[in-house]
Amino acid sequence: MILSSSRVTAVDRHGNDHPSLLSHLELPSGTSVVELHTDGTPDLERYEALHPRERHLVARAVASRRSDFGDARWCAHEALRRWGTEACDIPILRGDSGMPLFPDGVVGTLSHTEGIRGALVGDAVTWRSVGLDVEQAVPLPAGVFNAVTSPSERWALSRLVGDTGRERLLGTVLFSAKETVYKSWFPLAGRFLDFDEAEVALDMSRGDVGSAGSAGGAGQGYVGGSWRARLLTSPTPVDEIHGSWVVRGGYVATVCGVRA
Repeated sequence: MILSSSRVTAVDRHGNDHPSLLSHLELPSGTSVVELHTDGTPDLERYEALHPRERHLVARAVASRRSDFGDARWCAHEALRRWGTEACDIPILRGDSGMPLFPDGVVGTLSHTEGIRGALVGDAVTWRSVGLDVEQAVPLPAGVFNAVTSPSERWALSRLVGDTGRERLLGTVLFSAKETVYKSWFPLAGRFLDFDEAEVALDMSRGDVGSAGSAGGAGQGYVGGSWRARLLTSPTPVDEIHGSWVVRGGYVATVCGVRA
C-alpha cells in the first residue's frame, strides 16, 4: 500500500490532538508519521503495552529509558496502524547497533528527545531506507560544534546567518541531519558512520533563524529548508542523501529518504 501523500498524526500523552512539528518537514512521499508530545515525566503505560519481546530489550533499564523506548515503539506501531498494514502488531526488535527491525516490506525510523517522540514508516518498494531525528533547539556548545562539523561546514553556516549564536543553532540542525543520514545509511551499509564521513550543506528557504528560537529554544516562529549530505567514505551504498529540516516550537527536526 502506498499513500498519495504522507500522513502525519500528532498527539499529547493523553491521546489528544497536538500541533505538529514533523508536518512542517518535506516528508518522503507515501509515508506514515506519528509524533507523541509529553511533559518530560517518565510514563510506562505505552512500554507496558508492548509485546513481551519488545519489553525484554530494555527490561533492566531505568524508568526514563523504558519510557522513551515504549513511547517511540508506540509511535512506530501507531504509524503502521494508520498506514493500514496488517503488520502493525509485529514486535519491532533490535538489530545491529540498536537499529529497529521493522516488518518485512516496511522501512522505518525512530527518534526521541525530551518532550517529543516520533516514528516514520514507509513502503520498502518505494524507499530503501528513511531517517528521522528530533533534537532540542539549543545552540551546540562550542566544543561539540567544532567536533561534529568541518571547517567548510562552519564556513557555510556563517555565510547563512553571520552570527555566532545563530550559527551554532544551525549547528544543531547540521548535527541532527548527520544523525538522520546515519539512520538511513546504516541499514544499507551495515557499519558505523562518523561525523567527518558525511559533509552536510543546509539551504534555508523558509523563515528566519531569529524567529525560531533563542538559546532557550522558545521561539514562536519557525525556520526550515532542505539539506544535502555528500558521503565521504568508500565504499558507500549511496553517494548523496537529501532531506529537509525545520526549527519550530523549541525543537529541531530533520528527515530524509533514500529511494529504492
